[in-house]
Amino acid sequence: MLFLAVFCGFLAENQREHFVEHQREKKLMESLYEDLKKDTADFINDRTWWNNAITRIDIIRMEIERPGSERNLLLLYRKAGGMRSYNSFQYHDRTIQQLKNGGNFRLVRNKAIADSLIDYDVYILTALKDIEAQSNAIYLQVNFMQDKIFNSKYFPALSNHPGFLLDSVFKIEPVVFDLAMVQKTDLMQYYNHLEFYRRISSYRIGAMKFFCGRAMMLIELLEKEYHLK
Repeated sequence: MLFLAVFCGFLAENQREHFVEHQREKKLMESLYEDLKKDTADFINDRTWWNNAITRIDIIRMEIERPGSERNLLLLYRKAGGMRSYNSFQYHDRTIQQLKNGGNFRLVRNKAIADSLIDYDVYILTALKDIEAQSNAIYLQVNFMQDKIFNSKYFPALSNHPGFLLDSVFKIEPVVFDLAMVQKTDLMQYYNHLEFYRRISSYRIGAMKFFCGRAMMLIELLEKEYHLK
């Protein structure tokens, strides 16, 4: 009888531990679900931002290609001012960090979800971070070259910065936009940097589309496995 009582107690304790772990798994997956939805929203917004950046680059390069007398210098300055801005992806990895650092991956019973999550995390921390490093480097080079070509004090006015009156642009004498004094080698180097920046940006957009697809696949797996909505 004593043995039976001990055995039953062991089974009850084991059952309780399974229940507690299952509840913990469910909470972690609910948290992961919210993180992934934030990631997908950021991927979509970031792709829009970088598509606009590519359009900006194309306009600048097109204006540089024109003969000096045919350049729309106001447009060129306006788009160059926009090159000051930058956009980085924010990785919402709070739950993944809990799973990795707390040894909680063992709680994820669905192997497909665990494997997909590990792959997703590796993609973000390697491929995307590498793209961002290259993008950041060429961004700095582009802006270094812009400092040789443009007078940045006009950028805020031309971007309708809140600190400037909207009609202030029209009070600027066109001569300040004249690029005649700019060294041809500097202008060509700027043009080439923009081409590389465009290429990196295009690759970045493709990568974010891929990562977004992986995140959405994980979301679908979580919805099916844990009945989340």
